[in-house]
Order: sequence, then structure tokens, then C-alpha cells
Amino acid sequence: MFLDLAITFLTAQQGLPAYGWLFTLLFLCGIGAPIAQDVLLIAAAQQTLAGALNPVLFVIVAALGLLAGDALTFWTGHYYGARWVRRPWAARLVPPQHLPAMEDLARRHALPASFVTRFLVGQRGTLFFLTGTLRMPWRGFFLGDGVAAVVHVLLLLAAVHLLGWRWPDWQGVFDRADDRLTLALVVLLFVLWLRARRRA
Repeated sequence: MFLDLAITFLTAQQGLPAYGWLFTLLFLCGIGAPIAQDVLLIAAAQQTLAGALNPVLFVIVAALGLLAGDALTFWTGHYYGARWVRRPWAARLVPPQHLPAMEDLARRHALPASFVTRFLVGQRGTLFFLTGTLRMPWRGFFLGDGVAAVVHVLLLLAAVHLLGWRWPDWQGVFDRADDRLTLALVVLLFVLWLRARRRA
């Protein structure tokens, strides 16, 4: 429902407001709005075929919108998550003695982890919050996620132009990918939690 409304609204825009709303909607996706980011990008990329959006400006604005949303989620983890994980009640989930090693892992793999996270459908917000909580360096985050955002937008733009992708055909595909990745992430976090408890 929200996705249909967002796409209908976006595709009705022309000129500068279209770019402004493209940025805003993608930013909202990045901070948890119930809108499928990838499907929205495909729908917006279709507007470049009709001449409603310039392809170059589309890539720039879309990549900046993606990065801005991710950055706010990452900042929330840095500012709030890093404090919460050190509270006494959080020790049951993350034993304090294991926290320095987890933060060191996030620091050493900041760039590739941020790059890969951008392509994980439906899991980006959760993972960027977690890596922010583990105090991943901002530089690695911005480089990894920034480059990935440009690649992400370019790939979907190419899919629309060269392969004829249309957003209604892919909505179900991305929804199923989201469900499966969510299940995989829950299982992974549960396994890591069990291992941490056994070591403790």
C-alpha cells in the first residue's frame, strides 16, 4: 500500500520537485519507512525512459538519498546503540568482555562490510545500526556505502534500460528476498548469541 502510494506520487512529479521527492523517499526508506527501496528505484528509473528524469541526475540524487538514509541510521547506532550496548541489561545479549573484539572486527572490515550491506535487501537498516553500535569508523562506512550506492543505482538503471525491468514484476521478488534474508539474519544473530553465552 505505502509502496504503491509512494510510486504513484513520485511518478506524478516533474522537474525539480521530482528529484526532491526522489531524495526524500529514498532517505525515508533508509530510516525504516515501509517502502521497498529497490522497487522504488526501479520505478524511478523507468521515469528516465520517459524523459521525466535525467539519467545522470537520477543516479546522483538517488545515491545521495540512499547514503543520507543509511548515514542517519548509522549515526543512531553510533550515538545511542553504542551507549545502550554498555548498559547492564545489555550484558545478557553482548557480554562486555566480547565487545572490544567485536568493535575491532567492525573497524577492520568497515569498508567491505558497508559495501556488501547496501545490497542486502531489507536488512540494511538493521545492519547499519548494528555496525554503528560497534563504532565502525565513519570513513569506512562512507566509502563503502557511498560507492555501493552509486553501483546499486547504476545496476538498476541498466536493468530498466537494457533488460526492460518494470517495478510491478519485481515487487514480489524483492519481498520474498526480504523475508528470506530476515530469517537468515535472525538465525545468525541467535547463533552468535548462543556462542557468546557459552564462552561467557
